[in-house]
Amino acid sequence: MRCTLVIVIMGALLVAVTGQRGRYRRPTRVRTQCCTNVTRAVIPNIKAAKIQNALPPCVEALVFTTKDEKQYCTDPKAAWVPEVLRGLNMTQ
Repeated sequence: MRCTLVIVIMGALLVAVTGQRGRYRRPTRVRTQCCTNVTRAVIPNIKAAKIQNALPPCVEALVFTTKDEKQYCTDPKAAWVPEVLRGLNMTQ
């Protein structure tokens, strides 16, 4: 009797586990858009900035958005950056 009960329970577990398999949804691929390289060139007409931390494959960068909505990945150590950040009321 005890052996039969164990077999029935194992069978029920097997059915429960394999029954869920058809409804399992795989995780979708997560795509990250980030700066993988930066420029030191001066960017004109900047209206906003955000900081991007380095987390591979992303690199440390300041992402500047211009008045025409273009975004540029900039080296935060570029000589002209502190002045622009002061103008945007951001400090580095």
